[in-house]
Amino acid sequence: MRPDRLTYNLLVMQATEDGFEKAKAILGEHFPNYAIVVQYEDGSVWHEANNSLVEKALYIEALDMLKEEKRADEEFDVDWDEEDDEEVGRSWLDEDEEEE
Repeated sequence: MRPDRLTYNLLVMQATEDGFEKAKAILGEHFPNYAIVVQYEDGSVWHEANNSLVEKALYIEALDMLKEEKRADEEFDVDWDEEDDEEVGRSWLDEDEEEE
């Protein structure tokens, strides 16, 4: 028997809270400061940290890292030209194997 919507939401909330508590305990054992950010299926976001100033600094640092990775990905854009391989009837990988 499937639980009603309210019961289901309560079960999810309890499991979610248990997961957060476990994550906080593990992070607290290994790191002096941490921030946790999650996004629910409905798109809403929940966040928690053990130090609000450090939390903001961690978010800024994470955003800078993401921007840097995006710039690096754009800088090294690879243009795969598969038409040449199809014209020959084999891939360039096959050619390397024949040389060996």
